[in-house]
Amino acid sequence: MAETLAELAGQLEARVKALRGAGDDVALLAAARDAADQIERRRGTQDGDEREALMMVQRWTYNAAADCWPGWSVSNKPIDQDNLLAARELAERSLGLVRTLERGPLREATGVWMVAAFELALGRYDEASQLFREAREQYVAASAPGLVLLTEGYAAIARQVGRHAADGDDLDQVCKRIAAGGFEDGDEWIAQLRTALEVFARKGS
Repeated sequence: MAETLAELAGQLEARVKALRGAGDDVALLAAARDAADQIERRRGTQDGDEREALMMVQRWTYNAAADCWPGWSVSNKPIDQDNLLAARELAERSLGLVRTLERGPLREATGVWMVAAFELALGRYDEASQLFREAREQYVAASAPGLVLLTEGYAAIARQVGRHAADGDDLDQVCKRIAAGGFEDGDEWIAQLRTALEVFARKGS
């Protein structure tokens, strides 16, 4: 039996990790949510490092949500709206913990980006665009120019798939800027953006 909240969080995180990559999004999301609920219920009632426990909750809720985002790869498997909503809720929960724990602009930007990515997947293009702009501002504050451009790429996808009037560079232009930037992960980012466009263009067609 766990003696501290952090120890309990470590045990719960191990259970969530065991479900990652198993292909059962429903089970993964439910386990991550229930584990986070367990920690939330025991806050203040069990000795131990609460901050450490909450950092683990923030990590596993983000990872579980990210694992269920359909934009990572093209698939013939239909996108499940209920799973998207459940994963978006976890992404929001993770972002809330980033802010509570004051983990800084880089973590906050990534958390906002994840919520925006689910808005994109859900077809909520205005909401996605707004959140991608917010994430971009946080990446600027974090002095992460490559991630600024990557986020601009996702905002371009939201505009293109949502068929909105362009108020920024299109995806091809953003990809050219990434390629010209000499970023270590630049090629991977471009491939990631192209894949996401294919996934969501198919969904919106």
